Amino acid sequence: MEQLKMIRRSAPVKEIPLPPGFEYERYCGLEAQVEDWLRICKAGLLPPDAGRQFFRDHIANYPDLTPENDLIFVRSCAGERVATIAFVLHPGGVGYLHMVCCAESARGLGIGAAMTSFALARLEERGIDYTYLTTDDFRLSAIRLYLRAGFEPCEDNAEMRARWDAVRAAIS
Repeated sequence: MEQLKMIRRSAPVKEIPLPPGFEYERYCGLEAQVEDWLRICKAGLLPPDAGRQFFRDHIANYPDLTPENDLIFVRSCAGERVATIAFVLHPGGVGYLHMVCCAESARGLGIGAAMTSFALARLEERGIDYTYLTTDDFRLSAIRLYLRAGFEPCEDNAEMRARWDAVRAAIS
């Protein structure tokens, strides 16, 4: 089934700080970062048997994504990577939020909102016209976050309108 799509027109972003004790870390090619990306993303985005090929397919070889600039982790004060987000500037001023995930142990702390605002601010600095994302119907917490960040549902056909109606009913 096709994922839901959301879009956010270019607009100023009020960055939300990370909770105390957490900090951003850019991807710098460490094998441990790849392993942590897989561990984090298996908590909701990837199948349990996903391996390094998933990282290559979805990050390292993803069109227009430069991991050293576009892949961010969030680390705890203990140094554990607990969340990740990638963001891409495609030609023509099109931003894309990609592979947003937080380990279960760090959910509900505001990390997702902080990462999303961080990524949107970086895309705005790069001169985007709009940013889009795709997500699944069952990721209700993420959808709430994206709506608060200014994303709007794309309802371009009857099936999508019905699915968005069901999502709205589930989150209200």
